[in-house]
Amino acid sequence: MIPDPTDRPTILIADDGADIIELLVELLSPSYEIVFATSGRQALKLMTAHPQLILLDINMPDIDGFTVCRELKSREETRDTPVIFLTNSADKENIVKGFTLGAVDYVTKPFIPEELQARVATHLQLQQAKAEIELKYAELAESRQVVQRQKEELAEWNSSLKNRLLQQTALVRIKAEETRHCVLISQSPTDSYLLMLTRMLEIRHSAMVKHSRIVAKIAASMADTLNLPEEVRKNLEIAALLHDIGLVCTSDRIAMFHGALAVDDYDDFRNHPVIGQELMNYCVGLNEVGIIIRHHHETFEGTGYPDKLSGSRIPWESQIIHIADHIADLFATMSGENMKYRITSKLAMLSGTLFDPGLSLAADHAIRDFALES
Repeated sequence: MIPDPTDRPTILIADDGADIIELLVELLSPSYEIVFATSGRQALKLMTAHPQLILLDINMPDIDGFTVCRELKSREETRDTPVIFLTNSADKENIVKGFTLGAVDYVTKPFIPEELQARVATHLQLQQAKAEIELKYAELAESRQVVQRQKEELAEWNSSLKNRLLQQTALVRIKAEETRHCVLISQSPTDSYLLMLTRMLEIRHSAMVKHSRIVAKIAASMADTLNLPEEVRKNLEIAALLHDIGLVCTSDRIAMFHGALAVDDYDDFRNHPVIGQELMNYCVGLNEVGIIIRHHHETFEGTGYPDKLSGSRIPWESQIIHIADHIADLFATMSGENMKYRITSKLAMLSGTLFDPGLSLAADHAIRDFALES
């Protein structure tokens, strides 16, 4: 317990010399409450006054100061009360023994009044500071316990919240799956096949889906310029999105190649439009899409594959996808200033050989639109 700073500290003086007690009372009573004892046993009894400091003479008639100090330090209620020994000589052995027993200081007789007052004041201040630190430490320990309890309560609450969130997430997933199932049921067979085949492409090689979507966007832009009928446009966009679907049935080396292929691999690669058409033939309503996919690598001059068709024999939708595929590759591999014009120039050089010249304007518009979006 911290003494009230408005209260005067109590000092116990224990000395068998009446003149010493009288002098100490005269020096200290203006600032402190004084109780005194003339023997060791009397000093122990007066501890009921709860002094904040003890001035203890070493040599007393019944029990000496060392014995009194030992007894005080053995009691829980007095062990922290500071003891200053009063001694007739600065005997090193006595001083060491006093400190060993727990004394905080010593003063030799005859003492200098100012020194005694300073030592008393210092140790009382230290005792006050110690009591305040202990109180703060106790408050801190209590605060830590409160914080720990709050942490435990928060952990319990978080655990409960986590369980509730998991339950809610599970319900959301169930509802989402139910909704997805309802949507699939309500979709046309074509939409369901499109979802399945696009997922196949994504699983096989995610970059294929990204490329195919770009090709479909460019093809749609060309369809806008050409004012194609809605049904034609729909088949064109599906075919553009699935034009490389045949690659899902080839090896990784072929499906994910960059650059040149070996002769045997190239033959397998050239077969992917045929595989794409076969896959479409298994899907109700996608036969026409299959034809477009089969011929998307034919060239206007007749050197393409798989059937070496030329000119008007190549479906326009296939030619549009071929151009869109080429534009997408050019955008992926070229960079720097005036990229749009360089791509337009490259494409113009292929007009009449790889592509139908009648598609040049639509291709130019698609390049412009895609460059603006990029």
